[in-house]
Amino acid sequence: MISKIDTLLNAYENVLKEPWNQKLSGQEKVWFLVYDPSEQRKVSLRMGDFESITLKNNRQWIEVDLQPCFPQWMSRHEYRQEYFAAPEGIQDQIESNFKGFVVDHITQVIETAADIENTVVAITNVSSLFGFLKLSDVLKEIYSINKGRLLIFFPGEHQNNHFRLMDARDGWNYLARPITA
Repeated sequence: MISKIDTLLNAYENVLKEPWNQKLSGQEKVWFLVYDPSEQRKVSLRMGDFESITLKNNRQWIEVDLQPCFPQWMSRHEYRQEYFAAPEGIQDQIESNFKGFVVDHITQVIETAADIENTVVAITNVSSLFGFLKLSDVLKEIYSINKGRLLIFFPGEHQNNHFRLMDARDGWNYLARPITA
């Protein structure tokens, strides 16, 4: 019996093999690999398989891990001690400064690509933004630099082009292409 992750790998490879139309908008160059949040560890353990499939199909691979973003941002924040004492005061900073930090993190990694139009930028651990930022707000900021394909590893659900992260928050309509098992 084939596992859900193997089914996702096969579905990803089928999408990857299709011709890449460079005239698509940045929004249309986004792929959401959608899986049940309970499968997160299994997907993470198979990340190397996604990379191997990408390379086998003559595409480049760059991974952007969002998990360390909040701790890195907070550790550099001038008023971090005050925010630990009174966390409610940090909300304005998260909405304005943290989003910029995440966007800069993604942008810096994308800019390292030698051949961005032939590159899959795999954005992992998007669930680490949950409760802080909306993923859709972050992605809106990077459409213009998206020349290859963004592959969002998305623990949630997809129905009728409506995505819900972690099955907990109201979703959003999106032009991205879903890849599902």
